[in-house]
Amino acid sequence: MFPPSNWSVRTQLLAVVLVPFITALVLGGLRIGSAVQNAQDIDNIRQLVRLVDKGTGLLEELEDERDLTALHVAAGPTGDTSRLDAQRSQVDAALAQVRAEAAHVHRGTNPVLATRLAVLDAFGGEVASLRHTVAHSKMRFLSVVNAYTALIAGLTDALDVLTPDIAHQTLATRAGALETFAQATEAASRQRALLGGVLAQGYFTSNEAQGMTLADRQQQALTDEFRSSAPPAQRQFYERTVTGRDVNKAEVLQKQVLARQGTSRLRLDAGEWFDTMTSKLEMMRLVEKRLVGSVEDESSREQHQAERSVFITSLVVLLILLLTFGVTHVVMQSIVGSLHTLRDSALDITERRLPEVVRQLRGSSNAQLETTEFEPTGINSTDETGRVAHAFDDVHRDSVRLAFEQAQLRDRINATFVNLSQRSQILVERQLELIDHLENGEQDPDLLASLFKLDHLATRMRRNGENLLVLAGEKAGRRWSAPVRLVDVLRAATSEIEQYQRVQLRGLVTADVDGRAVNDIVHLIAELLENATTFSSPDTKVLVTSRLLSGGGARIDIQDSGIGMTTKDLEEANDRLLNPPVVDVSVARRMGMFVVGQLSGRHGICVQLRRPSPRGITAVVLLPQKLVREHGDHMDPPGLSARYNSEGRLTGWRNYDTTEQPDESTLTKRAYRARRQGGARSAGRA
Repeated sequence: MFPPSNWSVRTQLLAVVLVPFITALVLGGLRIGSAVQNAQDIDNIRQLVRLVDKGTGLLEELEDERDLTALHVAAGPTGDTSRLDAQRSQVDAALAQVRAEAAHVHRGTNPVLATRLAVLDAFGGEVASLRHTVAHSKMRFLSVVNAYTALIAGLTDALDVLTPDIAHQTLATRAGALETFAQATEAASRQRALLGGVLAQGYFTSNEAQGMTLADRQQQALTDEFRSSAPPAQRQFYERTVTGRDVNKAEVLQKQVLARQGTSRLRLDAGEWFDTMTSKLEMMRLVEKRLVGSVEDESSREQHQAERSVFITSLVVLLILLLTFGVTHVVMQSIVGSLHTLRDSALDITERRLPEVVRQLRGSSNAQLETTEFEPTGINSTDETGRVAHAFDDVHRDSVRLAFEQAQLRDRINATFVNLSQRSQILVERQLELIDHLENGEQDPDLLASLFKLDHLATRMRRNGENLLVLAGEKAGRRWSAPVRLVDVLRAATSEIEQYQRVQLRGLVTADVDGRAVNDIVHLIAELLENATTFSSPDTKVLVTSRLLSGGGARIDIQDSGIGMTTKDLEEANDRLLNPPVVDVSVARRMGMFVVGQLSGRHGICVQLRRPSPRGITAVVLLPQKLVREHGDHMDPPGLSARYNSEGRLTGWRNYDTTEQPDESTLTKRAYRARRQGGARSAGRA
């Protein structure tokens, strides 16, 4: 596949337009899919609502069976079972309806729903097993109530299929109210069973009293929760329905029985209690059916709204896509011609004309610069594309003008740097000659030490002047025609800094350095030594070691024990050494690093800063093979310093060890002169 830079303008414009077009298509498809999924979810909820409706009927029938069974067991096995048998038949019929409705429910990938539907499928076997246990065992009525209650609780959990899958707030609120009120109805039915059994057997135990009290509290708590969470219309319907004489009578009978706890004279009829509580339960179940109907009505309304949303969303997405396609086609046809011309002109300017002008400005004289001509794009239309072309012409014209002005300014600044450097170099050289003359004739050690310091300051001034030449891109005026020993190069670099006493030369090798690069190498190493002594404690030493490389060339390590650098600063410094920046104001703050980078790039020298330990920095200087060659007999014997002729060649050694006992002034002068005569600058004067 061709890269985008090789596409035609028409293809690029089409690609740009296709991105939002495809995005709109995908988002529209997702929106339609979401609407369809929402409609499908609402339809599944409607199926679950119908299942809950049938399941609520099964719960009511099973509660009645529990209560009648408890009443029968409490009265004794000789009682009439016709009413109980009829109730069991109603439970079986309701269970069959639940199974039939559950078969139509879409299970999907919901494992919780599949588990609960499986419980409904196996519920008939659990009911039959419980009936057999009650009929063939001597269970007390409280045990019967607890067994049926556990069975009803399992059925209630299995029918809790609505709330987890409802995302609509109104529907979820109504389903939650239905669930709460169904639990309150079950608690009221359990009260009927417990109190009816107690009245049938004529007494009750503490466990039975505790069960009745617990059931009453649960009913009250669930009823209060329903009143606080149900919609106002449902709450008002409950208050209008569950009221009257039977409701009040049931509460009075329950209080009378609980008041006679611990006596054997209850003197209340179980049938009267059962019928009164049944009347109250019928009122509550009427409210429960109303709640089921409201949930079903709300699900129907949500389904109609979801289907309408699917239709509207599909229509809007289709219209947007058609409109986008039509507008894109018209706009593409109207601008593609002008864009072709503008593209060709822009590419010609950026790839040929403007780079050519910049090259001419960098390498031409002022007279040639003034003849540089500006060539416009050639688009003369007045529409937006023409305006862009005219603006591009203005940018092109200003770019050429700025490049011209920058070239002129750069030449003037470089000339200023060279002029200032040359003036200062002449004065510094005269100052050094005068200092040498004063040193040769001075015998006072204190005054001689002051002259030495003045000599170092003058040497630093000369190096700063040479920095200006480096900034201007010029080369130093000092040149060598013959090779110079590497040890003399290092000594000369040491003599260029103020704190030369802190520099220790170790592991020096016998090698010669190409004379044409000596001054730049001395300058480079002096800048590194200056940094090492400046950014380290005055009471520490700066170690300079050198060794020859097996592949040719030499390596010089300058190690200090200073404050060190962070990893980020170290990376930035090495990058500036490898790629010196353009001369600007920021270079003045890092003059030494800039000079090192320029000088190393001039001769192919590699300079890198490293952090060998938590404290201190090591500057590694790698001299290439073309600048260094090994020399076997060039090390200074103890007490000797090399002597060079006027052409810079080695002519012999100078011995500073004599049998006489010189005074302190003589020792000071000899030590300093030995250092200077061993340096490249003094060798040049010889």
